[in-house]
Amino acid sequence: MKRAEILEVEWANVPKIIKHWLPETIVKNLLKSHAERNFTRLETDDYADRFFDYYYVEGSEPKDYQHQIVNLSSGNQLMTGIRFFNLEKNRAYIEIEHTNFKNWTIELFNEAALAIKERYKVFKPFAFRILSAVDYAQQYPILNIEKDLSFYVGLKGNILSIEKPIKYDEVTLKRPENLDFYSLYQGTVEFYIDENPGSEQYVFAQSRKEIERLFNNQTLFCPYIDEQWAGVIAVDRYSEKYLEGYLIVEEVIIKKFRGRNFAPAIQHKLIEIMPGDDFTLIYGEIHENNIPSRKTAARNGRIRSGTYYFINI
Repeated sequence: MKRAEILEVEWANVPKIIKHWLPETIVKNLLKSHAERNFTRLETDDYADRFFDYYYVEGSEPKDYQHQIVNLSSGNQLMTGIRFFNLEKNRAYIEIEHTNFKNWTIELFNEAALAIKERYKVFKPFAFRILSAVDYAQQYPILNIEKDLSFYVGLKGNILSIEKPIKYDEVTLKRPENLDFYSLYQGTVEFYIDENPGSEQYVFAQSRKEIERLFNNQTLFCPYIDEQWAGVIAVDRYSEKYLEGYLIVEEVIIKKFRGRNFAPAIQHKLIEIMPGDDFTLIYGEIHENNIPSRKTAARNGRIRSGTYYFINI
């Protein structure tokens, strides 16, 4: 696979809304950086050696953790990488990082499934995953395709130009002075999972180390309602493929204030605080089944730009 060929395909598949919002040079530079990272993981073994040491699967070798070029019978190619769902070794899946074709067909899906199953047989993957703005689950209902995470995006200026959410005036955001809240935050997440079976597939507490990093970066806040600690919200400056801006990495609210329209107000206040001009991108990765987060994103003017799809094999 040639770099120029990949970048042409990637640019063609950038969602129209992103091309409308962001300058072409910026998006193409993001795509180039993303591709270079993947070529490094294809051509060198540092990443593979670390991955192997951390997630050894019986029968595997370090080279199995390098990115791979998978040739299809049609002559098309994929660049792929091994992943583990929820970091579980017995739930391997294959990430499609790049292709040399612009659109998937049912024939290509079937070819890819056979080739990936053979190439990665030591891991016994349950699926491969693609990112697309096309709803392939709807387009090919006869295939076993499931929606995973979606990017919900908005420009800071657009978000702040819409009417403030209700409950806006009842919310205050404060930077915590220390990490004493962590056990309370962790318990809030665990209690939510216990009350919502199935949510463990997409809801989890950030590690204390990660919360400390966000705290040190001053991008983590605690909302207060009626002077009571109400949860945690945090962002991270991050780039992912064609996106670069503030990624909302956490928003959790204690049960007392859930379902009462506080979440959109908390998120709106956070976006006001974060640096950047009107063209700063605000985005988040939201699971298809996480209805509350999808509603919160919509109420703040964020829209779906692309979705990860699992194609079960």
